[in-house]
Amino acid sequence: MSSLLEMKNITKSFHGVRVLQGVNFAVNPGEVVALCGENGAGKSTLMKILMGIYSKDSGEITFDGVTLDGHNPLKSLEQGISMIHQELNLVESLTIAQNIFLGREPRKPGGLIDFQRMHTLSQDIMTNLNERTPVGTKVEDIKLAQKQVVEIAKAVSTNCKLIIMDEPTAVLTDRETDMLFELIHKLKTQGVAIIYISHRLGEIKEICDKVTILRDGALVATKNVSEVTEHQIANLMVGRELEDSVIEPFSGDEDDIALEVRNVSDDFLKDVSFKIRRGEVIGFSGLVGAGRTELMEYIFGLRTVKQGTMLLNGKEVSIKNPAEAIRNGIGFATEDRKRTGLVLIRSISENINYCYLISKVKAFLNSKKIAENAKAMIKRLNVVCTGPKQLVQDLSGGNQQKVILSKWLLVNSEILILDEPTRGIDVGARGEIYEIIHDLARRGKSIIIVSSDLPEILKTCPRVIVMYEGRITGELVGEECTESNIMALASNLQEAK
Repeated sequence: MSSLLEMKNITKSFHGVRVLQGVNFAVNPGEVVALCGENGAGKSTLMKILMGIYSKDSGEITFDGVTLDGHNPLKSLEQGISMIHQELNLVESLTIAQNIFLGREPRKPGGLIDFQRMHTLSQDIMTNLNERTPVGTKVEDIKLAQKQVVEIAKAVSTNCKLIIMDEPTAVLTDRETDMLFELIHKLKTQGVAIIYISHRLGEIKEICDKVTILRDGALVATKNVSEVTEHQIANLMVGRELEDSVIEPFSGDEDDIALEVRNVSDDFLKDVSFKIRRGEVIGFSGLVGAGRTELMEYIFGLRTVKQGTMLLNGKEVSIKNPAEAIRNGIGFATEDRKRTGLVLIRSISENINYCYLISKVKAFLNSKKIAENAKAMIKRLNVVCTGPKQLVQDLSGGNQQKVILSKWLLVNSEILILDEPTRGIDVGARGEIYEIIHDLARRGKSIIIVSSDLPEILKTCPRVIVMYEGRITGELVGEECTESNIMALASNLQEAK
């Protein structure tokens, strides 16, 4: 079978730094090929060259028998190549239908947009993706997982021959992921090729035919997925033998309660109560829309409720805004690091010191202290960068997440909420972040992990609280913490066994 796509000896440098070194990559029609590597390995750069976002320094690209050279994203789309970016690329103020057909709107004979046809086509596509949200809904009014479905719908609507999916399940529930996989199987039977970029190695084993692995901008291997284990893929990605993290059971004072939430209710949350002890790591699990993030927003002062109380170290408090939360020792690393966790166009130093300056609101600005803070945190968390003045937008996902953790470590947060802490992060950086979490717990900090990644919850949290439609449906400890028990409670189907 002749390849649909062939990329030969692709090289690329930025500011004299070689980021791709003679990479070869190929995909056949109707084939799903995983592209793996740590953050910074060159995956995104290779795909941006394919899409025409970046120009290659040397090498050759052939797609469907045509040599691509000097192309751009629009020409790539016309050739039949579509990309679903890891970071959502939607216009929030427009409707779902307008986003799906943005720049390609169906027209009436006179040239006006045929809104009725656009809505009908969009609704058909979304229905095929098992998404029932009316396509006249504005994107700003739908949930993150639904926005990912809209991105997929955009790609499907172009009738393309090759779809690049960059972390497509990062914001999807298990059910939504299963539906995506069904769609991928359907596209395969139609001869559509898929390049699948994911750090979830289990997904790669389940859905992909081949895996190509990059490390430090160079091709390491291309294997049939059936020939390698998840562990072998991970080892090839990082270039060393990886050890599985071991969950650390709680060993502190059972009665030393750092945070207690009592009977919190509003229009969505329903009589929610829980406690976390000093030095404990607990997980919050549940499907999208379960209320986990809303609960964390209440704790951090981003959300008001109709009733309920919160106690810090046994003393009732009323947190009205994030600044008060920070000064009370509460930190919150939000799930969308690029929109609400970081200021991308600012430096590493500015981002690391942001919460520090809020906590020291009455202090004078000390530029020397700020520089020292940044350097100390970069060293402590092993942030790979050119220095404190480097813009955060130029860092890999794993290093961006370390910058977020840095700003909360700097203010010595006693209670740290981590919402999807390793979304889109490679296995090497993920292990480092897990070790940081456990080190904080050993130092007496209380850590709340909100995650849709069940293996992550099970690896890091000895105690798991499960939510469904705004209420807590169960709490699991030790051997009770299994995927089946969590899913039973998260789906409100039955009691955990």
